[in-house]
Amino acid sequence: MADLNRRTVISVAAGFTLLPFGIQTAQAGEKTATHTVEITGFKFVPAELTVHEGDTILWVNKDIAPHTATATDDSWDTGSLKRGETAITTVGADTVGDYYCRFHPHMQAALKLVKG
Repeated sequence: MADLNRRTVISVAAGFTLLPFGIQTAQAGEKTATHTVEITGFKFVPAELTVHEGDTILWVNKDIAPHTATATDDSWDTGSLKRGETAITTVGADTVGDYYCRFHPHMQAALKLVKG
């Protein structure tokens, strides 16, 4: 498989087995976590998520409408996710900050980076 950089997002079809919140995986001797952000009721849940560099975010669209998670500075984007679709993002220093849905700009949330 090609090496994925931190801005790479993988979209997968419905039926993907979802990972539970906070799975710990080893990476180069450090622990990283997998977080899930659900898109439901035209909101990102949770609306604020604290992450470490190297963590993974699983985006899950549970709404009937398509959505994106897009950095307000356009530095990263999940792409369009239809109902039941997911995307995976690996957190880097440039992945954090405020984000919104391109289709529904009132949908806003934030990723906060913890250092160390």
